[in-house]
Amino acid sequence: MMRCVHYDSKKPDGFEEHFVFSENMPYTLRIKTFPLEDIVPMHYAETIEILLCTHLEGKVVIDNTSYPLMGKQLFVIPPNTVHSNHIFKCGGTEYVLKLCLSELDRYMNLTNILDKQGCQLSQFAHVCPEYDTVRDIFFTIIENDGNLVACLTAILRLIGILVKYADEASSHSRLPLQLNRSDLYKLITWTQENFSRKITLDEVAAKVGYSKHYFCNRFKQLTGITYMAYLNSVRIAHACLLLRNSKPVKDVFPECGFEDESYFIQVFKKAHHVTPLQFAQGHNGAEAANGGTG
Repeated sequence: MMRCVHYDSKKPDGFEEHFVFSENMPYTLRIKTFPLEDIVPMHYAETIEILLCTHLEGKVVIDNTSYPLMGKQLFVIPPNTVHSNHIFKCGGTEYVLKLCLSELDRYMNLTNILDKQGCQLSQFAHVCPEYDTVRDIFFTIIENDGNLVACLTAILRLIGILVKYADEASSHSRLPLQLNRSDLYKLITWTQENFSRKITLDEVAAKVGYSKHYFCNRFKQLTGITYMAYLNSVRIAHACLLLRNSKPVKDVFPECGFEDESYFIQVFKKAHHVTPLQFAQGHNGAEAANGGTG
């Protein structure tokens, strides 16, 4: 079986982690440390995502609810749930387990298992109090990496714990009827495909069939931020990727949709508290300190 545990030195080449799941890799467990600030813009995925957070600083936002990071915490993100995170430079560790339902179906159908318990995936509570128990399960998965039977047994045990803390009402049902989840998915996907060019509020509002004024109000109600703030977060995340790959600042900002270099530096500094050049230098320094991995 393919190895499913990935350390920071093996992180994929992208502004958020994208692994290709398969029969041999139906889940991934990524172990992240934070020698530098880490910002992942609002996004969603078809996986179940479980975050085991140890002494982190920053916040995780799930379905427009912000959770400050501190001490020992466990978060659960059901499939197709919009979320983001902002983690400051710190000495903490984050363990990110992602379960691909379509690949896991080869071995166990989680939807059917939950149905027998009178539960749905969307009902998983975003915060789970069983940090220590789940930490033990994560370390079982880490220690048995490559042993599919042992790891799937651990995953089933984990699902049993999450079922105990399921919400009676699906979080999806709490969303407003207009500018709904489908619209938000459409906007997120469209923005990630078009961020590198000029985008106006009139254009993006038209994508979901609303006036600019109505769209701006509803988007902020639904996400907690303005659309332009979200757009800039996507652009800055991609800028970070290019800077990590040693691309010059003068080439980065137009490639990420910024028309003016000084404005790009202003937005970047607001997000990361350093200039793009300082970020690139800091990243290269952190890589060197870790033996050049990354």
